[in-house]
Amino acid sequence: MEENALFSIKTTLFYVLMKILEKSPFRDAPLQPLLLRNLQLRCGEWSIRSLRVNRHLQPFDRVAPHRHPHGQLLLYLRGRGEQEVEGKKWSVGAGAVFFIPPGRRHAFRETGPRRAICLVVDYQGEGPKGWGFRQGFLPAERMAELRQRVTSMSGERAGGLELTAGSATLLVLEVCRQACGWRGRGLGDRAQILRRLERIWKRSEEGRWPRPGELARRVGLQKDYFNRQVKLACGLTVGQWRARELLRAVEADLQKGTKISVVADRAGFLDQNYFSRWFRKQTGLAPTKWRK
Repeated sequence: MEENALFSIKTTLFYVLMKILEKSPFRDAPLQPLLLRNLQLRCGEWSIRSLRVNRHLQPFDRVAPHRHPHGQLLLYLRGRGEQEVEGKKWSVGAGAVFFIPPGRRHAFRETGPRRAICLVVDYQGEGPKGWGFRQGFLPAERMAELRQRVTSMSGERAGGLELTAGSATLLVLEVCRQACGWRGRGLGDRAQILRRLERIWKRSEEGRWPRPGELARRVGLQKDYFNRQVKLACGLTVGQWRARELLRAVEADLQKGTKISVVADRAGFLDQNYFSRWFRKQTGLAPTKWRK
């Protein structure tokens, strides 16, 4: 991050990440904390209170809509479902990012076969006031990087624990802000490039979605330069951005009950088996299982 980070951290480790304890006192609660760090972390105008990793437990509807006096960053590491914020709903999968301002009523409903795991950062300060509600998506490679950094906190002991927790939290904040449209400084015309890209995509015909090289040509920029500008603007390469938009179109068709062969054709896949492999790589599930 470009801001200078000054922090002092008090940490409490409740549970090791990704280890589910059958005899946990939280076994009857709708959420099971796998990891918790109590923080007093200052980064510019942002103040981070805590970082934790929660696992949703059945029955999922016990997590009723609720509010917090502070803001929350939600990054879903696993699972599928529906995130509701003030009555509006968004599809959730691994990589989904939400910034929820203080006082906003929100809730999560599980719809996938695997229990959801969510990284939560509680924040406050002057910086988030102008940030508001944001929603975004992280590609698989960025998710792998964050998982590794967060997992490393569970193995640290007193000596390096504070530095590890602080640096991991700042990385999570920066990457998620980029995924939700944080422009940073010196963006120049990147926002305009991104808007042109979005307009070109929306005007494209189903089954003829432009590939990265074609998108660069239509925008009127050299491919490598175009790719760098898009990544600086939204945190994704052009290929990752395209895969995200294509997946959104495919999921919308699947939710309508459209035949898999028709969905594959509309997405531009001549081979249904190749489409199924591509979809599984993006979501972790075959199209038929995802729809169920």
